Amino acid sequence: MRRASFDLSQASAAVKAGGVLSAILRADKGAFYIELETRESGAAELVTSNGRERRSFRDPGQALKVARELGVPTGRFALEEWDTRAPKAKAWSRPDQAAHMNATHRRADEAAEFEADVLQALAEADNPNVTKIPHADVMALLDAKVAQIKKKTRRKASA
Repeated sequence: MRRASFDLSQASAAVKAGGVLSAILRADKGAFYIELETRESGAAELVTSNGRERRSFRDPGQALKVARELGVPTGRFALEEWDTRAPKAKAWSRPDQAAHMNATHRRADEAAEFEADVLQALAEADNPNVTKIPHADVMALLDAKVAQIKKKTRRKASA
């Protein structure tokens, strides 16, 4: 007979429906697994949603956190198979997620920098001691700077 299995969403629904009595944190060499003691089918293992393989945890604290987030009120430990000298399983590598998170953090830093610049400009705008430059003068300075850059670019292109 095949053992029952739940992914996180199925386990959450079973807990909310009152079909889960408790959780069992089971160790196997250097990894930890969660089994759910159900009213109907005995023990059901927590599995990954895509591969339907046993969901393993490198850290027992993380497994307990998941059990708590599922809403399982009580539990037990089964540590007889735990080998404290066993190497920890290699952490998953997600370069796509890492790149996405790096870009997100960079954008957040840029947004914070921009906000600080705007707040500083607003504070300066309200300060009567700050020398204000008329718009026409600023545009003339900008036009002169653009002309200077174009002149340099033309010289480099003809050389």
